[in-house]
Amino acid sequence: MAYIALYWSAMVIGYYIGSKKRDQGERFLKLTDVIMMASVSLLVFLMGIRMGSNEEVIRNLGTIGLQALLATVLLMAGAVLSVTVTRKLLHIDKWGRLEGHVACKESEELEQYEKQEEEEAKSSNLMTWLILIFVVLGIFVGYFLVRVYIPDVDGFNEKAGNIMTAGLTLLLGVIGFQMGLAGTVVEQLKLIGFRVLIFPVSVLIGTAVMGVLISLLLPLTLRESLAVSFGFGWYTFAPVAISNAGHVIASAVSFMHNVFREMGGIVLIPLLAKKIGYIEVTSLPGVAAMDIGLTLVEKATRPDIIVYSFAIGMSQSLLVPLLVPLVIGA
Repeated sequence: MAYIALYWSAMVIGYYIGSKKRDQGERFLKLTDVIMMASVSLLVFLMGIRMGSNEEVIRNLGTIGLQALLATVLLMAGAVLSVTVTRKLLHIDKWGRLEGHVACKESEELEQYEKQEEEEAKSSNLMTWLILIFVVLGIFVGYFLVRVYIPDVDGFNEKAGNIMTAGLTLLLGVIGFQMGLAGTVVEQLKLIGFRVLIFPVSVLIGTAVMGVLISLLLPLTLRESLAVSFGFGWYTFAPVAISNAGHVIASAVSFMHNVFREMGGIVLIPLLAKKIGYIEVTSLPGVAAMDIGLTLVEKATRPDIIVYSFAIGMSQSLLVPLLVPLVIGA
């Protein structure tokens, strides 16, 4: 619980400070991007070292990849199924329209938010590459240097865990600060009606059910399986938090699953929108539904559908720092 309080406090404090600096937003944007990318690079590097220095992880790397792929397929299917059931109960058709009602008009606020996210797409791509490079580099350092030349690997990992905790706190503080600078969170939530808010809950329920099923199919405990499931594609937080709690194998599964979840979701949105449903595809990429996925949703569906994408992505980004440490026992 101490970690949960720390992480949420960092986000709240960051948001408050950012909201006070909103009129100076432009001067802080580049600085916060640099801090975020540096923090993420350090975190995944340390996580990679812990994976590479762990004999069991290296020995089972191929198996871990297959486990992560299976978990991704099941969790995506669970999210889509939950959305479909909810949509039908609320009498919303496959195209996201209330039965007997015309489509909602596009709001100026959502249009502004969409443009903002399009501008951030390049930054997101750069971060993805940095993450992949640094996690691979960390694995090599852990395997060829730490495992061989450091006698007390456990002591090293404990110190690395303390640095990771500080890094996570800084990262979440910067994310909160950026939200405060943008000032769109409260405004966007005001645009979302009661029916839209039900969908994040349904995705959470579907994810929890699949998390239990995954624990029966894969060699993960229920706690580990739920922690992996509640990562929602946030590969810069969930795997690090799981690793920091001492679950290295589950952390490796979580990292691969979250990478598969975001990348797979981004690829599948335009391919599946007209086949499985407009609202359904907003549940595919996890937290990325509120950033790079937002643009893809708009292009593959209609502008008014992005309110569902924003609601699902935002709720998951707020819940991950709560649920992952809670279920893993951090």
